[in-house]
Amino acid sequence: MIVNIIYNKDAADNAVTVEDYPWGYKLRTKRKYWIETTKRGDRLCYQTLNPKTDKWCAVKKSTYSGIEVLYENEDGHIKTIGLDPQWATKESLAHFQKNVDVTKLTDGQRAKICETKTILHCQKFVNVEIVNTTMMDQEEKAKKDAEQEEIKNKLNDYANHIYGKCLVKNGIA
Repeated sequence: MIVNIIYNKDAADNAVTVEDYPWGYKLRTKRKYWIETTKRGDRLCYQTLNPKTDKWCAVKKSTYSGIEVLYENEDGHIKTIGLDPQWATKESLAHFQKNVDVTKLTDGQRAKICETKTILHCQKFVNVEIVNTTMMDQEEKAKKDAEQEEIKNKLNDYANHIYGKCLVKNGIA
């Protein structure tokens, strides 16, 4: 259960710090959490203070996702809620938008929401059909390939149009 969404923690300098983090069985220490954003997307980063040496350990980084946002759950633990445009469903998009204040996200993160909406919208027009081309001659195969290329280009143009409209509507472009 999400208790508190945490925005704009994007570096170790302004990270969320948990003061009473367990180290082994008996010791307690600090741990910092933040979201790193690159052109690949967002990923969770964290760093723990070694209580024996008082030095920060190496930064640990998760795998990239489209959008990641920190939150605190009912137990006081820091977690992430995310959205990955390539794998999102209508339900996951609705869940993300219900829990996160989109106006507090960066332009890059809001652009990822537009990307997600575009993909979900365009998927309605995609029909997958498996065709055995081994029995086709070269002319038939070339005709089929040209037809598929034309369909791909039309879908690409339409997706770019929808994506551009979403960016303009949200004041990103």
